[in-house]
Amino acid sequence: MMRLAIFGDLHFFDNQFAQGNEALLKAKERFYERYLQKVFEIEADLYISLGDLTHMGTEEEFNNVYQYIRSSGIPFRQILGNHDAYELPKTKLQSLMDHPLNDVFETDEALFVFVDSTREMDPKDYSGHLKADQLEWLEAQLLVSPSKPIFVFAHHPLHNTTTGSLDEKMHIDPTIDMRAILRKRQGNCFYLNGHNHVHSIVREEQWNFIQTAAGLCHPSVRIVEIDKSEVRTRIVAIDDEEILRAAQFLFDQLPLYHRPPNANGLDTDRDHIMLF
Repeated sequence: MMRLAIFGDLHFFDNQFAQGNEALLKAKERFYERYLQKVFEIEADLYISLGDLTHMGTEEEFNNVYQYIRSSGIPFRQILGNHDAYELPKTKLQSLMDHPLNDVFETDEALFVFVDSTREMDPKDYSGHLKADQLEWLEAQLLVSPSKPIFVFAHHPLHNTTTGSLDEKMHIDPTIDMRAILRKRQGNCFYLNGHNHVHSIVREEQWNFIQTAAGLCHPSVRIVEIDKSEVRTRIVAIDDEEILRAAQFLFDQLPLYHRPPNANGLDTDRDHIMLF
């Protein structure tokens, strides 16, 4: 059995972003390290950020949050979110991270594919986009080890799948026929994304679309357990009062932050068993 600990959009910001706003800085100090500590205390084989690890995508934000992650000594993967890609070219972002922007690896349990669905330095258009070479690469990965479950991680959902994915710029550009590509993979298929800040699970044909809420909207961790005959997912809510108070303040006050209602979703958006 393999266990993943997954968290949604973190939006870690640098002190300079909140310069002059002491209340925002204090909330930052109370939330981010404590939240990540709670995440990393959960026993898992791999910890995954679904993008928007940073708020403005500055070098300082990346260096500071990665300093804490690396010092924790946990196995960690990140996919880029749109906020991560606002400030710096992707060649620079790649140098700040520990893995390629598009990557794949395989275990005895499953095939894992990490896809960069972000635009480059385009804050006005925060929708998802994949270039032609990425689509070719993704299509090739879908043909690998066809008997194993596949897990695709990308920041943006497909259009008209999970909660919020019909809203403007809250999905991958629908002129890109992602469904035609994903249909090339049969069997047990899972697509995990963030971006919309709401827990949501939707099944469409052979694909299970699993969306995880942002940490400020619902301080929690999504656990995914991969077993021989099923995949189980559940949400572990953070119950630390100081973390919750700081998260609520940041949710209310952080500029340039998406605040959807009902980030918790339904019970079936949080806890779900998918049989093979």
